[in-house]
Parts: sequence; C-alpha cells; structure tokens
Amino acid sequence: MLVDIIFLGAGGGRWETIYQNKGTGGFRIHTEKTRLHIDPGPGTLVRMKDLNINPLDTNILFVSHDHPDHYTDAEIIVEAMTKGMTKKRGYIVSNISVLEGFGKYENAISKYHQSMCEKVYILNPGESVSIYDVKLTGTKTKHGDPFGIGLRVSTYNGDIGYTGDTEKIDSLIQDFDGVRVLVANVMKEKGKRIRGHLCSNDLIDLLGSMNKKPELVVINHMGLKMANVIGECRYILENTGVKTVAAKIGLKVSLYKDFYSIMYL
Repeated sequence: MLVDIIFLGAGGGRWETIYQNKGTGGFRIHTEKTRLHIDPGPGTLVRMKDLNINPLDTNILFVSHDHPDHYTDAEIIVEAMTKGMTKKRGYIVSNISVLEGFGKYENAISKYHQSMCEKVYILNPGESVSIYDVKLTGTKTKHGDPFGIGLRVSTYNGDIGYTGDTEKIDSLIQDFDGVRVLVANVMKEKGKRIRGHLCSNDLIDLLGSMNKKPELVVINHMGLKMANVIGECRYILENTGVKTVAAKIGLKVSLYKDFYSIMYL
C-alpha cells in the first residue's frame, strides 16, 4: 500500500506560466483509493498524457487559490473526473474565491462543473474533510487571494504538506510540523523575497523552527529566474539537514511505512 506523489510541473508565477520551462501542471497524490490532483494549472492534461496518467481516474480535485497558474485546467479535470460530464462523480475541495468568487476574484470553476461532482467543499484554514482514505486539512496562507489555503494530506503512510502560495507566516510551523514530505512553493532563491511568496531562506527558517522536521522537502512553484535548482536544494540541505529535491515533470516520490523512494517517470 504505497502513497505516490507525482509532479506534473515545477514552475509558478506569471512568467514561468507563460514560458512553460518548468511546467505548471500541479501534482497528484495516489493512494489505494484516492487519485487527488492538486492545483492543475496550464498544461496539466498534456503532461498527464506524456506521463501515461489517466485523467479519468481522478476522484478528488484541490485548488488552493484563484490564480490561473493553479486553476486553469481545473474544469477539464472535472470533466475527466465525471467521465465527460456523464456521471455525478468525485469531489472538489477549494476555497470560497475559486468556488463562489469574492470581490475581484471570479469563481474559477463554473457552477455547471461543480454540479456534476458528488460534493463540493469550501475549506478554510484549520478545517478538515475526510474522503476515501485521506484527510484533507486546510492551512493558512498570506497571498493575493485573501482566502487562499495550503493543504495537509493525512494518509496511512504519514502526512504530506503543501504550503500553497504564501509568505513566511508563523502558522506554517505548526501547520506542517511532523509531515513526512513537505511540498514547499519557493518562488525565489536564497533571500530574494517578493510579496506573497517564499524564498529559500524563508523555507530554511520554517524548517529550523519545527519540532519534527520532514524527511523530505520538495521545492515547487519555482519562478522563471530560479535557474540553479540543484544548488538551491544543496543550500537548503546544508542549512537545515533536511533532504531537499526540486520538483520536475515526472518526479515521483513513493512513501512506504518506514522509508521513501524517488524516481522519474
């Protein structure tokens, strides 16, 4: 009974989304019963075809916030999840901006698409929902979308954390303390902070404050100018002692009970 984390992209932000150097297809978590897709941005379906992942197998969709590099392919994932909109099937978990709209943010998933799912959950930080064999818990973020959330996924082989897009905030420490794998959206290298996003030094500070650090960190959602990703991973490892790898299209992390493995599809 493995838990697999499969990446369909490693990039984020406007310019990386436009140029698609690292890809913006989000990532998936597969368990015995769950096929969860997280933040399917532009190119998701093309990446799935390249990696021989059947989109029709998807049964949970999670969108962290109302920015196009996270939601653009969400409605197509819903169409796949519902067998071409012919069966009421699957679940959507997201925030109020994505599902209902808020202020300048229009709903990113139409009511038509939402209506074909078994259930739609609006998740706030600290709230949880159990679906199939996983529990999804919303985590706090500080980003452009005021209702944006990260995610903690509890599985039978341990917890997986996803920061979503956020600046460094104190709540991240408790939200992700004790996860086995942390997928951290790190837009910029070292100390090059920009509003609404983490840089490598922010991640180092976060890991250093945890009581129980993750076994593995995957840096994700890297910006266009994040070029030396291997060097950045080494920098984080040297300053935290935590094994760090960069997301890449086709990266697969498999969680066993007592260890994990890394391979590329």
